[in-house]
Amino acid sequence: MKITSATVVFVLAMAMAAALPAVAAESAATYPSKPIRIMGQGAGSTADYLSRFLGQKLTERWGQPVIVENKSGGNTVIATDAVAKAAPDGHTLLLTAMPFALNPLLIDKLPYDSANDLVPVTLLTTIPNILAIHPDFPAKNMKELIDAARANPGSVSFASTGQATSTHLSAELFAKMANVKLTHVPYRGSAPAHQDVLSGRVPIMFDNGMLQHIKAAKMRAIGVTSATRVPWLPDVPTIAEQGLTGYDAVAWYGIFATGGTKPEIIGKLATDITWAIRSADIATKLTAMGANAEGGTPEQFRQYLANEVSRWGGLVKELGLKAD
Repeated sequence: MKITSATVVFVLAMAMAAALPAVAAESAATYPSKPIRIMGQGAGSTADYLSRFLGQKLTERWGQPVIVENKSGGNTVIATDAVAKAAPDGHTLLLTAMPFALNPLLIDKLPYDSANDLVPVTLLTTIPNILAIHPDFPAKNMKELIDAARANPGSVSFASTGQATSTHLSAELFAKMANVKLTHVPYRGSAPAHQDVLSGRVPIMFDNGMLQHIKAAKMRAIGVTSATRVPWLPDVPTIAEQGLTGYDAVAWYGIFATGGTKPEIIGKLATDITWAIRSADIATKLTAMGANAEGGTPEQFRQYLANEVSRWGGLVKELGLKAD
């Protein structure tokens, strides 16, 4: 048989094609091969704490350092853009929250394509917000709060950690369902918001970071935003229980990788991160923060994201919200 140059090219092409599955399997088997970076939000934020809990646990499992880099600002856009433009090898991850899913509705021109430049890995946590009121505010329960807001529309203000965050949308959903007008006072992050709420300058906040202040009697918890009560505040009824039937709003955090990362690596990440977030030591830390451990497959997280956009997109458009 005469061996032509075309024959050589064909044989080489077939050999390379046959080797592809083995290469893919090897890349997943040897991942991670270098330090991993998790892009989170501001230092001291819930995202920062989650990144560090997770990073420590994954370092133990992988034998590679997991480095947390805080890139706050831009309604999560700055951190997201850094991951979108990283090498698609699974070594740069994004830990982010609800604004990521809603940013295409809030920002006219993003520096990345949410659908293609980022890949969902797994849902990390869901965190019910608590409707907390300063002790000096005259309303002692949800009914009294609604009555006060109806008596003087716009006179009751609430703090949030920014436009279209769970702390903002939880309050807007409450106002819509209760048929009241509240005044939104947005802050750049939780620290300045908490400072003004604890001082009484702004009387109420729907937030998941007030647990320690509630237990210290610096704030009064009058409602839980999730559909069911939470074990860390078992005596506090849900908002739905108190007359707003169907009310349900929780914060969430999840992990994303750069678009184009191999499915085998995405699968390994989802498995290992689920193991970490559901481990007994991290679960204990989450409970102390008022958070639920989640985890799961990339497809489950993708469906969760679609549901969140469907759930909140209408309210965002109705209110005409845009990112700061």
